[in-house]
Amino acid sequence: FDEDEELIESAEIHDSSLSNQVLERFAVYASRIKDCDFSNSDLGRVDFTDVIFENCDFSNANMDHGSIHRAIFKNCRLTGTRFNYMRFGNVLFDEVKADFISVTHSKITNFKTQKSSLENAELFSSKLKQVVFDKTNLEHLSVYQTALKDCDLSQSYFESFVVNQEDLFGCIVSRDQA
Repeated sequence: FDEDEELIESAEIHDSSLSNQVLERFAVYASRIKDCDFSNSDLGRVDFTDVIFENCDFSNANMDHGSIHRAIFKNCRLTGTRFNYMRFGNVLFDEVKADFISVTHSKITNFKTQKSSLENAELFSSKLKQVVFDKTNLEHLSVYQTALKDCDLSQSYFESFVVNQEDLFGCIVSRDQA
């Protein structure tokens, strides 16, 4: 990675570190990013489109006011990452550790997590459509002013999470979860 580069397109990038960096308006298109470290970075107004991230670390990164479309995060670490005022479309979290993430005032469409952890995550005042949490740890998830209508939690596990009754209306859960 070149810290001064604002646009990366059609690239294969491996084993790079951009931890503790400020990368405002960082854009990556049609690329594969593997074994890279973005931890503690400010990635505000990020634009990731048609990107595959494998084994990357985004712990405690800030991605406020950005967009992520047609992206896969495979075996990545996103613990403590902030996704405020974001747009997500056609995104997969596969075997991702995303505990303590904050997602507020965001629009999330066609989003799936599988074999992941969102323990102690927060969803606040966001719009969700076609969201599936498959075999995902949702323990202590906090949901405020975010309707879970048509969100599928039936294959995930949690003993408790915080949600208003009206936000739970139309949520898909298993018999044991109900």
